[in-house]
Parts: sequence; C-alpha cells; structure tokens
Amino acid sequence: MQLRSYLIAGVITISFNVGTLKGQDLLKMLDSAQNSSPDSKPILAPTWKDTRLIDVQTTKTTAPGVMEFRIMHRFGDFGNASGGGVHTLYGFDVASDILFGFEFGITKNLMLGVSRSKEQELIDLTAKYRLLTQKTVGMPISLAFYGDVGVTPELSSILYTGADPSVPQSFSDRLFYFSELIVDRRFNDRISLELLAGLDHRNYVLGNVNPENNAIDENNIPFIAAGGRFMLNKHSAIVFDYYYLFSQYRTNNTSTPFYAPLSIGYEVETGGHVFEINFTNASFLDENNIIPNTQDNWLKGGFKLGFSISRVFNL
Repeated sequence: MQLRSYLIAGVITISFNVGTLKGQDLLKMLDSAQNSSPDSKPILAPTWKDTRLIDVQTTKTTAPGVMEFRIMHRFGDFGNASGGGVHTLYGFDVASDILFGFEFGITKNLMLGVSRSKEQELIDLTAKYRLLTQKTVGMPISLAFYGDVGVTPELSSILYTGADPSVPQSFSDRLFYFSELIVDRRFNDRISLELLAGLDHRNYVLGNVNPENNAIDENNIPFIAAGGRFMLNKHSAIVFDYYYLFSQYRTNNTSTPFYAPLSIGYEVETGGHVFEINFTNASFLDENNIIPNTQDNWLKGGFKLGFSISRVFNL
C-alpha cells in the first residue's frame, strides 16, 4: 500500500513537471540559435523577439529545425483627410494589405522563407544569413544579410494599367528584388537599435515623371532605415522603424506625393506567440511595395492600424 502511494505521488510529480515544461515559452526554440556559442565568449540574450520588427527585418534568424508562421494585417487610413473617418470605421472596414508567410531555420545562422501578400498578389522567396552575433566580449554588434525575390501573378490588365499597349510584355516585368544589410546592437536590458541599408529593384515601372524636377520613376531605389525597441518588461516592448529613400522621382512630387514609411507599435510575447499591434503610414506589408508606394501622410490622418502574429513550431 505504501509502495502504491509512492508510485502515485511519483506519477503526479512527473506529470506536473512535463506540463510545466510544455507550457514554457516556445520562443526559446528561436532564441537557441543566438544563445549558444562554440567558444568561451558568452552571447547576450537575443536582441529581438522576432525576425521582423514592424516594416523592417531584424538580425534574428529562426533556429535550426524550427518553422515560424506569420500572419499580418493592415487596415485603412484613420483620418478623414485621407479617406478614413467614421464611414470606414476609421479604417477598420478596409483591408489595405494581408500577408502570411513561413520561415524555416536551416542552420544556426541561415533562414529561408516564403510569403504571399494581398497587394499585387506578391509571392516572395526570402533568405537571411547572420554574419556576426553580438557577444559580451569581443563582438559589439550583430550583422545580417537579407535578400528577397518576388513575383506578381496578377492579371496583365492590372499590372500594365496606364502603359502603352504597343510595348511588349515579358515575364521579367513581374519580378522584384530586394536586398539589405542589417546591423544592430543591444545596449542594455531595455534598449536595442538597428540600422539598415539596401536596394529595392523593380524590373517594370510605368515611367511616370515628377513635374517638379522631371525625374522619371526609378527601377532602383536605394534606402537606409532604422529601427528600435524599448523593453517595458521581460515580455513587452515599444518598437519603431523608419525608411529614408533616395529617389528623385519621390522628392517633392506634387502630382503623386510620397512619404517616408514611419511605424510605431507595441509588441508582446505570449507563450509561443509574438503579437504586435502598430500604427503606420505604409499601406503595404511587403518591402517591395512599402518602399516605392507609401503615399500617405501621418499629419493628414494617413496612418492605419495593423497587427501581426508569429508562432513557432518545432519540426
């Protein structure tokens, strides 16, 4: 009888411990890629909770053998002056863009992904490789390269709207390319900052002209960007990001005004999820559309509510 009591007690203890382990933060699977070091120099706690901030990438990569699923949604403009207001429920009646994607950890530093977004029906194949990882001794920064090849299968009647019908059409017109370098640093337990620089390339542009300087819309748009996170506690943070574009066509264009994409949000880690709610003047969720096509002004109510949810799965 006494032996039976011990066995029952043991089973209850084991069951409780297993349940506790299962309930622990599944994001440790993601963090493991950056928390292990083959040498004696310890690596800092992960700089970022997610592989993406709001509209910019981070240096974080998904751990080997892990898949991350992401879904993102962006509503319509909030202010009356930008077409929002009460009759669109301040943008809630509008779906400016929707994106879902998968990211796969291949090695400790390499991540591959695929995504699809509503705008232009863009399908993207992505890769991120972390070249350097910040450590407490010897390495003060993290550095990563991110690349993206996108294709749009949308109808030709939409893709070539406004184009000269005599101009020949080609499959290459449907291709987009995006590449960037990302450098970041975690300064302390609360503050992390990053800088990005890269190039967005579109094989096909309509060739519109800026009436103020006669500049033609460019195939190549260089950019720099910045992002940051301020931790409120262990599981939540305020985040932001910003793009600055080098485009003569988009400079003081009175015919088609363009604005620098600026976003701010609140991020919270809940179990195996990272949930984020944000406000931004960028209508789109894919960099291939964010960079060339942001036309809403924060000061005129041209900001919209958005959110994203990411979830990790151990394969």
